[in-house]
Amino acid sequence: MKAYLEILRPGNCLMSIIAVLIGSFLILKTFDFTTLLASISVFLITGAGNAINDYIDIEADKVNRPKRPIPSGRIKPKAALFYSIVLFLIGIILSLFTTWPAFSLAIINSVLLIAYAFYLKNTAFVGNFVVSYLVGSTFLFGSLASLTAFSMHAITIPLLLMLLATLTNFSREVVKTLEDLEGDKKAFIKNLIRKAKEKLLAKFRIKKETVEFRYSEKLTKSVAALSLFIVILLSPLPYLLGFLGLAYLGIVVLADLIFLYSATVLFSKNKKRYSNSSKLIKLGMFVGLISYIVGVVF
Repeated sequence: MKAYLEILRPGNCLMSIIAVLIGSFLILKTFDFTTLLASISVFLITGAGNAINDYIDIEADKVNRPKRPIPSGRIKPKAALFYSIVLFLIGIILSLFTTWPAFSLAIINSVLLIAYAFYLKNTAFVGNFVVSYLVGSTFLFGSLASLTAFSMHAITIPLLLMLLATLTNFSREVVKTLEDLEGDKKAFIKNLIRKAKEKLLAKFRIKKETVEFRYSEKLTKSVAALSLFIVILLSPLPYLLGFLGLAYLGIVVLADLIFLYSATVLFSKNKKRYSNSSKLIKLGMFVGLISYIVGVVF
């Protein structure tokens, strides 16, 4: 049973719930039963996305993250796929009892999560951006679930928070691409060989198992750093536009400093630079989330 909870990555799901609560509070200035339904819905859909992602990532995770439930043998691949489908369905059904815009977003995001796992994962920057949008959209989902009548003015700040979260997570996803490159290469080669056996290996033999990432390491790191710098530049806007209080500004500065440091780590010579930078960005995201909470409440 523990493995079925672990495959959801409850820490990520919890952060999604916090984003929903922030989005909802921006509209209602309180919480209600709809907020609860939206929170459970986003927990299940986020968890379903993580589970189906692990189902697709079996070969890469044997190298990058062998202790995860599927590569460690604690959950069978087909069981993980079925589990994911059930979670998607329950999450979407629960969103139906909130609002039609939120229900529509839940369907769109569920489709994108599945498309990402099966088709977009290996598209480098496009896949990175899609999964980052999905993270950021939880703020918008919380607001849409609490809106009794749609208003662009009402969702201005949720959209801004969504943009900041999307860009921050995009940077981390790009860094994680570099961090996981070795395992992803081996998974790619294994899949390539398996698909080639039927049509090609009767005539050819693959002697050297080497592939290269489509983009240069320098370009990839630069894209990640640029995304962080944009976040740092945009981060004062919620305060300057009068949406969040001074307390937000005080805490978000700390998040900005963490992001800035993570960018310097990314370009260092340390062998664990990608892993360390990814962890720092995640820490900065957590501090940023706290700044949103404090800014909304105070």
